Amino acid sequence: MPEPTETTTQVDTDLTTPSATALPAETPGPAENISAADQPTEQPENHPDTISYEQVVWPEEVSFEPTQVAAFKELAGELHLSAEQVQKLVDFEAHASQEKEAQLAAEQREQIRQWAEQTKAQFGAGLETEITFALRAADVFGGPDLRNLLEETGLGNHPVIIRTLSGIGRAISEDACPGGKPSAPQDKTFAEALYGTK
Repeated sequence: MPEPTETTTQVDTDLTTPSATALPAETPGPAENISAADQPTEQPENHPDTISYEQVVWPEEVSFEPTQVAAFKELAGELHLSAEQVQKLVDFEAHASQEKEAQLAAEQREQIRQWAEQTKAQFGAGLETEITFALRAADVFGGPDLRNLLEETGLGNHPVIIRTLSGIGRAISEDACPGGKPSAPQDKTFAEALYGTK
């Protein structure tokens, strides 16, 4: 009876050769193959604008452009502001506008006052005569429209305007009556002489 032969198993000690029992690398599943661009994105919740802001009171003393009001309401709706919040913003803007208008009016009054002082200093005692000639030129070439414009803008107090109109008034007075001049107004203030008493 033959003796059983001893079988030996060779152990692979080469670390560079993969083991026969090594598992293959996992392949990505179907879900992992989807790119980031293909991933569904969460859509923002749609909030329809249901506020008309009809109850908002717009101050009458401040002029708001209709197009600006419409744009403001649209923006307020997009921001989901309540009517109470919109009213506070409207009141704030109205107050700021009134303060700005008051500041501009005060600055204009101060500018006109300075012009009047410069005119008085420039013409001195002959101021009334210069105004008389200026009035003649204004009446002949501009009439009431020119006087109203000078009054509304305050330019009638500017020394350059008075000097220009006075020069024109002298020229037409000499053409009409050589050597003559109109009599100066009596008992009239600077503004009354230029614009007339209302």
